[in-house]
Amino acid sequence: MKLYPSWRTNLSFFALIIVLVGGYFFRQTQQASRELQKHAQDHSEILAAVVEVNLRNTLLSQRSLEETVAASLENSARFLHYLDLIEPFSSAELTAFALESGLVGVKIIQAESATAVTGPSGWLPERACGESIGLERLENEQLYLFSYLPAADPKSILQGDCVLVGFSSQAIDATLDTISVERLLGMLKGLYDIAYVRFEAGSDVQAVPEKGVLETAIAIGDKQLIVALKTDRFGKRRRQMHKEFIIFISFLILFGTFSSWLLYRIQRQRLQQAREFEQKMARQHEDAALGRAAATLTHELRNPLNAIGMGLQRLQIEAADLAPDHNKLLQSMRSAVDRSNTIITRLKDSIHSFDVTSEKNNLGGLVTQVLTLYQTQCDGQQIDVEFSCDGDIFVLGDKVLLGQLFENLVKNGVEAQPNGGFLNIFLRHHDQKGMCQVEIVNGGFFLSPEKSKLLFEPYFTSKSKGTGLGLVISKKIVQAHKGQLDWEADYTKESIRFVIRLPTA
Repeated sequence: MKLYPSWRTNLSFFALIIVLVGGYFFRQTQQASRELQKHAQDHSEILAAVVEVNLRNTLLSQRSLEETVAASLENSARFLHYLDLIEPFSSAELTAFALESGLVGVKIIQAESATAVTGPSGWLPERACGESIGLERLENEQLYLFSYLPAADPKSILQGDCVLVGFSSQAIDATLDTISVERLLGMLKGLYDIAYVRFEAGSDVQAVPEKGVLETAIAIGDKQLIVALKTDRFGKRRRQMHKEFIIFISFLILFGTFSSWLLYRIQRQRLQQAREFEQKMARQHEDAALGRAAATLTHELRNPLNAIGMGLQRLQIEAADLAPDHNKLLQSMRSAVDRSNTIITRLKDSIHSFDVTSEKNNLGGLVTQVLTLYQTQCDGQQIDVEFSCDGDIFVLGDKVLLGQLFENLVKNGVEAQPNGGFLNIFLRHHDQKGMCQVEIVNGGFFLSPEKSKLLFEPYFTSKSKGTGLGLVISKKIVQAHKGQLDWEADYTKESIRFVIRLPTA
C-alpha cells in the first residue's frame, strides 16, 4: 500500500501553500495600509475639531476682551468730556490722567475753537475727529483707539467736543497669542507620529506630500487643515512583515524542494526495487522453465550420448585394423559427444543450486593447481602469468566447486588472448575482518561498454564455441559460498579485473 504522496503532488502542495501565503501577506499589507489611512483620517478629524474649537474660543476671547476694553475706554472718554466741559484740560493734566488711568494718551478736540489738547504729546499721529466712531485697533502702533463723539450719542446730554482715548494692545495681544491657533498648531507638531500641521488655502494644497509622511486635508471654513503623520512605524512593520514573509517562503521552498527530492528518491528506489523484483521473478520463471528443459534434456539425451560414446570407444579399441582416416573420424565423433555432454552438464549447473560441502581449503593451493593445468597453454600462447599470495589463506567450502570457479576464470583469460597477453592473480587478506580477496586480471577484453553489461547474462558469449554459462556458474558458486563477485573493465587497456571476496575459515 502506498503510504506517501507522489513527489509531484508534494511539490504542487508546497507551491499552493506558497501562493496562499503570498496572497495572505498581500492582504495583510493592504489591510495595514487601509488601517494607516483610517488612522491618519481619524487623527486629522480629531485635530481639526480641536483646532476649530480653539479658533472659536480665540475669536470669542478676542471679542470679549475688545468689548471690555471698549466699554472701559468709553467710560473714560465720557468722564473726560464731562470734566472738560466744566473746565477745559491742559496738556499736562491729560498726561497725568493718562498715566494714572493706564492709558497711552488722551486727545480732546474742542468743537467751538477747533483746538486740540493732547497728553502726552506725540502719542497719536495726526487724525481727524470723526473718521471712525467706537473702538479701532491700530496694528502698526499696537494701540486700541476709542473715538467718542457726543453728538453721535443720542443718550448723551453733552454735545460738542470729540474725545480720542488710546490703550496699549500688547497685553491683550500676549493673552490672545497664548490661545491662538498658530500656538496650538506649534504644540501639535511636537506630538508623537505628527510630522506637521498647517493651514493652507484651498488652491495652495501640495499635490505631492513630503517623503515618509501621509497627509490628510480637512476643510475648516475657507481654508484646509493639513495634517501629516509619520509613517516610520508603518514602514518598520511592513519591512518586518517582508522579512518574515521572505524567511517563511524560503523555508517552504527549501523544505518543499528537499521533501519532494526525498520522495522522488524513495519512489525511484521503490520503482527500481519493483523492477528488480519483476526481473527476479521473470528470471525465476525462466530458471524454472530452463530447469524443466534441462531435466528433460539430461534424461533424454545423456543416456543416448553415453551409449554412443561407449560404442565409439569400444569400436575404436576393438577395430585395430581401421584406416587412419576412419580412426580420426571416430576420435572426432567421441570429442563431439564429450562436448555435448559437457554442454548439458553446464546447463544443469547453471540452473540448479549447488550443495556446498563445508571443508577447509587452501586457496593458494587451489589456484596453483589450476595454473599448473594451463601453464603449457599459456607458454604456447605467450601469456605472462603472475601469481602472488599473502601466506596461507583458508576458506570453508567445496573444493571441487572452488576449483571449478578458478578454472572458469583462468580459462576465460587464456582463451581471450590467443596471440599473447598477461594473466595476473593476487590473493590477499581483505580489509574487512574475516574476508579474503582474489583478484584476477587479464587482457584481451574487447567488448564495448554496452555489451559489457550483458557479461553475466546466461548464454551471452563472445567466443565461437562458448556456451555463455561459465561466468553465470562462477557467480553462483561464489554466492553459494556467501561471497561476492565483482568486475571492472579498463576499456583503454582492453583488460578486465575480477574481484572475488570469500569468508575465511
